[in-house]
Amino acid sequence: MKRWGMGVVLMLVLVPAWAQQPAAKKPSELLVGKLIYVAPMPNGLDSWIQDFIRRWGAYKVTTNSEGVDLVMQAYHPEKNQEFEMRNGIPQPKGAGEDRRWPLPGKKKGKKELPVATVAVIDWVTNQPLWQADILDRKAKKDDPEPPAGPETEVYARGLTSDQLAQRLMSRLREYVEQLQRGEANKP
Repeated sequence: MKRWGMGVVLMLVLVPAWAQQPAAKKPSELLVGKLIYVAPMPNGLDSWIQDFIRRWGAYKVTTNSEGVDLVMQAYHPEKNQEFEMRNGIPQPKGAGEDRRWPLPGKKKGKKELPVATVAVIDWVTNQPLWQADILDRKAKKDDPEPPAGPETEVYARGLTSDQLAQRLMSRLREYVEQLQRGEANKP
């Protein structure tokens, strides 16, 4: 009798667990979000970005950061300070009289530090949804175009604020369209 009772209890616990379907994957907030806040950025870049977002029409731009779906902000990435020991005292690497000049050419495997990074963040979860590193150089002729997202690079040497905003928004728009196509192809 105990075995039979134990079998019933076991079935009552396991059958509902097997019957549950996996939770449907939540679409990206870039697709379902409608309200975006663009944080202040240097050189009036935020005004240009707001203008391009309004023209695009995918999001409504607001001046209040509370309760929005998305936040677009720019920040300067932190550079780790490297130290070297001189006479038993840690000194910033490369400082002082015996500074060694770097050899010409780029070191392989070392990623260039961006001037700034523009990111679109989910306001609720504070998770980055899209990020563009702004690099102070021109694109090389042989280099392929970086992917539209979720992480991309924008070559900004010689660009004005409006040109940079246009390039950033075209990359974001391209990535959102890729997400829409990807979401449309799923059953």
